Amino acid sequence: MADRTISKKNAWVVAITGLMLAATALMSFTPLGTIVLPIAAITIAFLPAIITVMTAGLFPGLIVATFAGIFSLIRAFIVFTPLAPFLQNPLVSVMPRMLIVITAFLVFRALINTKLPKIVSIGISAAVGSITNTIGVLGMIWLLYGAPMLEVAQELGHVSVWAMIATVIVTNSLLEILGNTLIATAVVMALRKAKFSKF
Repeated sequence: MADRTISKKNAWVVAITGLMLAATALMSFTPLGTIVLPIAAITIAFLPAIITVMTAGLFPGLIVATFAGIFSLIRAFIVFTPLAPFLQNPLVSVMPRMLIVITAFLVFRALINTKLPKIVSIGISAAVGSITNTIGVLGMIWLLYGAPMLEVAQELGHVSVWAMIATVIVTNSLLEILGNTLIATAVVMALRKAKFSKF
């Protein structure tokens, strides 16, 4: 009986991982992965990775996150955006996506069995994952390209790179963090209520 329960749980983990991989691919290569607002465009393509890590575990979450990064890398070569040239580097497009699930999982495991309401623990974990994505992507862009970008900006007499990065954070990233946190929390809570979670 115990073996059958374990087998069922493993089958569910495989199923949810496959479903989230499909969702990630769909969001990465269609407009479904972006919520367009009047003042910002919120990317939600890495949401399935956050959901997976809080329902199926770290390893399935890493699988989904890695593919989210790979899809982001591929998309950077076929769809032009202001960040596309930077996302063509896997250190910018892939590595931060993998860090998302690691930080979200560590916070989730630390909080989920505390006296905090489950929705709060899940919300904080989702927020940490989303913040990790923002800091990871922008941080790697700065580390790898900040110096040459600053030189060009100074030569052209344009606004500083720091100001440009601050503008991105204020107008887009904060809304992205908020949006992803709310959506991930709602989905994970629904899956837990339906008993589709190993935690």
